[in-house]
Amino acid sequence: MNFGMLKNMVENLLTSYKCPFCSGTNIGEKNIDIVWAAGNTVNIDMHCPTCKKHFMAKTEVVQIDATNLSPEKLWQIQQSLFALKGKLGWNLDVSMDVLKKNQIKDESILGLREEMQKKDFNASDLFSE
Repeated sequence: MNFGMLKNMVENLLTSYKCPFCSGTNIGEKNIDIVWAAGNTVNIDMHCPTCKKHFMAKTEVVQIDATNLSPEKLWQIQQSLFALKGKLGWNLDVSMDVLKKNQIKDESILGLREEMQKKDFNASDLFSE
Protein backbone atom coordinates (compact mmCIF):
# COMPACT_ATOMS: atom_id res chain seq x y z
CA MET A 1 0.00 0.00 0.00
CA ASN A 2 1.41 3.38 -0.87
CA PHE A 3 1.59 6.35 1.49
CA GLY A 4 -1.21 8.26 -0.26
CA MET A 5 -3.68 5.42 0.25
CA LEU A 6 -2.70 5.05 3.90
CA LYS A 7 -2.99 8.80 4.46
CA ASN A 8 -6.43 8.84 2.82
CA MET A 9 -7.54 5.92 5.01
CA VAL A 10 -6.52 7.79 8.17
CA GLU A 11 -8.24 10.99 6.98
CA ASN A 12 -11.44 9.02 6.31
CA LEU A 13 -11.27 7.56 9.80
CA LEU A 14 -10.87 11.03 11.32
CA THR A 15 -13.95 12.34 9.53
CA SER A 16 -16.22 9.31 9.80
CA TYR A 17 -15.22 7.49 13.00
CA LYS A 18 -17.89 6.86 15.58
CA CYS A 19 -16.89 5.03 18.77
CA PRO A 20 -18.78 1.71 19.02
CA PHE A 21 -18.99 2.11 22.81
CA CYS A 22 -20.02 5.75 23.41
CA SER A 23 -20.69 7.06 19.87
CA GLY A 24 -18.03 9.72 20.36
CA THR A 25 -16.71 11.36 17.19
CA ASN A 26 -13.81 13.47 18.49
CA ILE A 27 -10.97 11.13 17.52
CA GLY A 28 -7.70 12.68 16.36
CA GLU A 29 -4.53 11.41 14.71
CA LYS A 30 -2.92 10.95 18.13
CA ASN A 31 -5.70 8.44 18.94
CA ILE A 32 -4.91 6.17 15.97
CA ASP A 33 -2.12 3.58 15.98
CA ILE A 34 -1.28 1.56 12.90
CA VAL A 35 -0.51 -1.85 14.39
CA TRP A 36 0.16 -3.82 11.23
CA ALA A 37 0.19 -3.22 7.49
CA ALA A 38 0.83 -5.62 4.64
CA GLY A 39 -0.32 -5.49 1.05
CA ASN A 40 -3.71 -3.74 1.00
CA THR A 41 -4.62 -4.63 4.61
CA VAL A 42 -4.04 -2.42 7.66
CA ASN A 43 -4.87 -3.19 11.28
CA ILE A 44 -5.57 -0.04 13.26
CA ASP A 45 -5.99 0.46 17.01
CA MET A 46 -8.19 3.44 17.83
CA HIS A 47 -8.38 4.94 21.30
CA CYS A 48 -11.55 6.89 22.06
CA PRO A 49 -10.66 10.09 23.96
CA THR A 50 -14.20 10.30 25.38
CA CYS A 51 -14.70 6.87 26.98
CA LYS A 52 -11.01 5.78 26.95
CA LYS A 53 -11.78 2.40 25.29
CA HIS A 54 -9.85 0.81 22.46
CA PHE A 55 -11.29 -0.47 19.22
CA MET A 56 -9.39 -2.54 16.67
CA ALA A 57 -10.26 -2.24 13.01
CA LYS A 58 -9.04 -4.28 10.08
CA THR A 59 -9.21 -2.15 6.95
CA GLU A 60 -8.53 -3.01 3.36
CA VAL A 61 -8.08 -0.84 0.31
CA VAL A 62 -9.33 -2.20 -2.97
CA GLN A 63 -8.53 -0.42 -6.20
CA ILE A 64 -10.82 -0.92 -9.16
CA ASP A 65 -10.17 0.21 -12.71
CA ALA A 66 -13.74 1.21 -13.52
CA THR A 67 -13.00 2.19 -17.10
CA ASN A 68 -13.34 -1.40 -18.32
CA LEU A 69 -16.42 -2.36 -16.30
CA SER A 70 -19.85 -2.79 -17.82
CA PRO A 71 -22.65 -0.43 -16.75
CA GLU A 72 -24.33 -3.39 -15.01
CA LYS A 73 -21.22 -4.12 -12.93
CA LEU A 74 -20.82 -0.43 -12.04
CA TRP A 75 -24.47 -0.36 -10.95
CA GLN A 76 -23.90 -3.46 -8.79
CA ILE A 77 -20.84 -1.87 -7.14
CA GLN A 78 -22.78 1.34 -6.54
CA GLN A 79 -25.65 -0.59 -4.90
CA SER A 80 -23.17 -2.43 -2.65
CA LEU A 81 -21.65 0.88 -1.59
CA PHE A 82 -25.11 2.31 -0.86
CA ALA A 83 -25.80 -0.73 1.36
CA LEU A 84 -22.51 -0.20 3.21
CA LYS A 85 -23.25 3.48 3.62
CA GLY A 86 -26.63 2.68 5.18
CA LYS A 87 -25.30 -0.05 7.47
CA LEU A 88 -22.29 1.85 8.71
CA GLY A 89 -23.85 5.30 8.82
CA TRP A 90 -20.81 6.81 7.16
CA ASN A 91 -20.67 9.80 4.90
CA LEU A 92 -19.58 7.69 1.95
CA ASP A 93 -19.59 9.27 -1.51
CA VAL A 94 -21.00 6.65 -3.87
CA SER A 95 -21.58 8.86 -6.87
CA MET A 96 -20.52 7.50 -10.23
CA ASP A 97 -20.61 10.93 -11.90
CA VAL A 98 -16.86 10.88 -12.56
CA LEU A 99 -17.31 7.90 -14.85
CA LYS A 100 -20.33 9.37 -16.62
CA LYS A 101 -18.58 12.64 -17.50
CA ASN A 102 -16.04 10.99 -19.80
CA GLN A 103 -18.31 8.45 -21.45
CA ILE A 104 -19.04 8.78 -25.15
CA LYS A 105 -22.58 7.81 -26.01
CA ASP A 106 -23.36 5.43 -28.86
CA GLU A 107 -25.62 8.06 -30.41
CA SER A 108 -22.70 10.47 -30.67
CA ILE A 109 -20.55 7.93 -32.48
CA LEU A 110 -23.35 6.98 -34.87
CA GLY A 111 -24.12 10.65 -35.54
CA LEU A 112 -20.46 11.32 -36.33
CA ARG A 113 -20.38 8.31 -38.65
CA GLU A 114 -23.45 9.54 -40.53
CA GLU A 115 -21.99 13.04 -40.96
CA MET A 116 -18.73 11.59 -42.24
CA GLN A 117 -20.56 9.41 -44.77
CA LYS A 118 -22.58 12.39 -46.04
CA LYS A 119 -19.35 14.23 -46.82
CA ASP A 120 -17.57 11.16 -48.25
CA PHE A 121 -15.12 11.34 -45.37
CA ASN A 122 -13.59 8.30 -43.65
CA ALA A 123 -11.67 7.65 -40.45
CA SER A 124 -8.27 7.49 -42.17
CA ASP A 125 -8.78 11.12 -43.25
CA LEU A 126 -8.58 12.08 -39.59
CA PHE A 127 -5.03 10.80 -39.31
CA SER A 128 -3.54 11.98 -42.59
CA GLU A 129 -2.42 15.40 -43.72
